[in-house]
Amino acid sequence: MEYPPAPEEFRILSEELNEINAAIKPSTLPKSRQIYDGDTHVTTYTPAMIPIIDQISKIAKHNVTLLLVGETGTGKTTLASMIHQLSPRGTEPFQNIACGALPSDLIESELFGHLRGSFTGAERSKIGRFEAAGKGTLLLDEIDILTAKDQAKLLKVIETGQFEPVGSTESRHSEARLIVAANVELEELTQNNKFRSDLYYRLNVLQFRLPALRERPNDIIPLSIEFIKECCQLHSIMINKVHLKVIQMLQHYSWPGNLRELKNQIQRAVLFSNQGELTTNEFSPNILQETISLTENGFQSSPENSTLADQVALNEKYLLQKSLSENGYRKTATAKALGISRVGLYKKMRKYGMLEQKKPTVQKNLHSKN
Repeated sequence: MEYPPAPEEFRILSEELNEINAAIKPSTLPKSRQIYDGDTHVTTYTPAMIPIIDQISKIAKHNVTLLLVGETGTGKTTLASMIHQLSPRGTEPFQNIACGALPSDLIESELFGHLRGSFTGAERSKIGRFEAAGKGTLLLDEIDILTAKDQAKLLKVIETGQFEPVGSTESRHSEARLIVAANVELEELTQNNKFRSDLYYRLNVLQFRLPALRERPNDIIPLSIEFIKECCQLHSIMINKVHLKVIQMLQHYSWPGNLRELKNQIQRAVLFSNQGELTTNEFSPNILQETISLTENGFQSSPENSTLADQVALNEKYLLQKSLSENGYRKTATAKALGISRVGLYKKMRKYGMLEQKKPTVQKNLHSKN
């Protein structure tokens, strides 16, 4: 600050200090729950998730079949793995099969195994996932796509523990714990005669519905921080600053791909980051298009319900950026071109968070600062 300081300088400084105090002031965190399996943990601040975490923590150690229902990418596989680790079977194998990724004519063989020559291409005998799981846990994901024939065989395993490999008449016994997952509500499929009702009622003893990420707004930022740390450690990259616009973008995007999409986007951003900072430029264009409306110059346009002050600030920031670029980021030349004092230029640059801009990187980071 120059002496004697102008009243406007005091006002700007006061506003900045108030913002800092608001950011660092201790606040009461919302109620949360955590579940650990040693290396992995799930933390939620979403009220609808809290009873799910509590109940799963209690039943993980018991040998019962579980049904997990939720959209693709909501974390069903991760949760199933944690249930396995928290159970007495934690040292036994954990088998995971995505039924939707297999041709319908190969699902039976994948689940129960087959004998050599039992069908075209069966050049050798193969054990199925039920047998491979041993006394561990078997996760059947996307169970809703199973045919009526496969559903009947699965029901038999659940009721008797018995199954036969393809091409064999000899029954084998399964000792694995079964966890099944579905992307849609099985009750609706049952009502439409697309899923066996007797199998559904067998599976519906303990059902957990995992909410989509858009239903967990309190968890988006904590999850993002965890994914940033994980990706930084995995790729040996240092991130020490996340731009405010990134936080706003993450909170307002709908995340149709749920946790999987969020993690993939965070990894992309970390890999593309520069100088230890995450900006909106490092994320996919479709996310930016949904959350931020840009003008041809790369600046955020004012929403339709913005105030006159918002529009004035937007235009002023654009003019500042344009003049800085045209004058090689020389402050004196820029101030002269704009017809203001150098002190006045610094005030406006500080107001819009532009003081850290430097000539070598400004063009690359132009979008991220707005």
